[in-house]
Amino acid sequence: MPNQACPIQSSALRAVARWWISAYTPDRLPSRREIDLDAIRHALPYVWLVEHVPDDESFRYRLSGEHVNVVFGFSLRGKRLCDIIEPHMLDTVRQRYLHVLNTPGVVYAVGRVYMRIGGYREGERLILPLSDDGVKATHLFGVTDYGGGRRENWEQPPEYMDERFLEIDDVRAWGPALSLDDMTL
Repeated sequence: MPNQACPIQSSALRAVARWWISAYTPDRLPSRREIDLDAIRHALPYVWLVEHVPDDESFRYRLSGEHVNVVFGFSLRGKRLCDIIEPHMLDTVRQRYLHVLNTPGVVYAVGRVYMRIGGYREGERLILPLSDDGVKATHLFGVTDYGGGRRENWEQPPEYMDERFLEIDDVRAWGPALSLDDMTL
């Protein structure tokens, strides 16, 4: 396993990553039915769940927390990716999602997050794979902390994040640093 320091700052992202690492085994991805709501209770406003719809290669949001909904200005639940993402960003976001599904892998990003309702925020995002059968990734379990500060005066491009396309072992290597959180809770 790679020796990599855990870069996550947001307590919501740390809680979700900690749960996911505990639920993952090398021969089986966690499923959405296994999500331990108690373990991630304070992260719930920040989480979102996306289902891959293979028939038309689309993505449908199954749920989204209140923090996410406020930032978008509406609930993402039931909406397709193409319904909520601006056309110029659609391919970029699809590539993120496909990395998580097909590798299976993880996406971690930090930096300027574009807000659909205007302006920008500094934020952090983590996208993890979930599976209905334990083998093939079928869902994306995301958590986005859009931070507190909103800025109107950033120059384009509309989204600029330090985005890392990671392997599962990269995230598992964060486990010891994340378990330190348990000692401080």
